[in-house]
Amino acid sequence: MIHRLLYPATVQGKVLHFALVAYLSISIIGCTAPQPTVKPPTTIARAMETRTFSKDMKTVLKAAINALQDMDYTINVLNSDVGLIAASRTTEQKKSELSHDENEVEGLSEIQKTCLIISAVVIVAIMLGAIFGGDDDDSGKNSNDRSPFRIGGGDSKDGPTGPRIYRYKVTINLNDIDTDNTKIRVSASGEIEQDGKILSTGGIHELEFFQQFFANVNKALFLEDQGI
Repeated sequence: MIHRLLYPATVQGKVLHFALVAYLSISIIGCTAPQPTVKPPTTIARAMETRTFSKDMKTVLKAAINALQDMDYTINVLNSDVGLIAASRTTEQKKSELSHDENEVEGLSEIQKTCLIISAVVIVAIMLGAIFGGDDDDSGKNSNDRSPFRIGGGDSKDGPTGPRIYRYKVTINLNDIDTDNTKIRVSASGEIEQDGKILSTGGIHELEFFQQFFANVNKALFLEDQGI
């Protein structure tokens, strides 16, 4: 019985088999993809990205550089006159989720709607095949035939082969409120690359990322006060 389901001999059986494979493929690959993180409102984003430190701008600038280096970032741009730092990091390990604008997420939901429509069509095809299809027992002599449609496996090399590369960029702006207080605003973005193709890009709006950075700045300021 199982062999007949996996390797149908009749034309109707093969059509039914193909419809089932297509339905499962669409469901697994397309329609069950998780929703991406949505970019938060501007007020919430700025609240996460901004902190004020009770130190002069030169001291906070140095602490921000040390914080980035502690997070394995490379300093690409440094302008102490305007209080600007740009840094980047490349890794094979995902460090933060990338967020997207709401209109991009809505576009993905349209794809899911299309998947549902296709799934409904496939279900109808399966039902019709079950009602009007022939009996595989009439073609028992061909039971050793193998269906040309397979789920996974095979020697196909069309899929991605290389590791995913995660590239992150951080931009820091410092403003001296007065001689003893400095405000930092951090913005971050990233992209995912595999086999030379960009898979995804977006901003970083995870609270944990900013908490870690500002915690490292506080640590750097403490060590500076201790002369370390």
